[in-house]
Amino acid sequence: MTESSPTIHAPAEFKVRIDFYWQAVALYALTLIAYIVVRALWESTLQQGIVTVVLTDPIVVLLGSFVIGSSLVLLFNWLARRSILVGANGITFASRFHERTFSSEEIERITIGRDRRIKVRGMFSVVKIKIANRRRPLRIRTALYNKEAGLIAAIAGLRKHHLRGS
Repeated sequence: MTESSPTIHAPAEFKVRIDFYWQAVALYALTLIAYIVVRALWESTLQQGIVTVVLTDPIVVLLGSFVIGSSLVLLFNWLARRSILVGANGITFASRFHERTFSSEEIERITIGRDRRIKVRGMFSVVKIKIANRRRPLRIRTALYNKEAGLIAAIAGLRKHHLRGS
């Protein structure tokens, strides 16, 4: 097997990255704590060893809602365990709740390229898969998955296998 022609025998699994959500929760929580400390210093209650939190303060409510909202989204994404399985016979989008498989026969076209609408890190930012009997193509943002380069290589191998089979 050579590097230039990857072949797919067993399905390769690529999981959704959730580190962004951890970072958002941490950033919002640190901002909330910093605001509470600065507010306590401003009111001169920290020198007395007392930190009072006014829950009706609009900034505390806003930052608290960000922390709670980000935590809920993180929890949902962690529980969902979304992933993509790419094999020689097709591609499967799986989560804890649902699984959808598109076979090679259903795939009309696979395009690997850049998305001009937004700037996403990575060598290729979007993969478009045109499915038969479906109006719009599936869009996979490769930067949202672990092992981004491996995902691109697996999809490129599926595309090469698909073109050879057609």
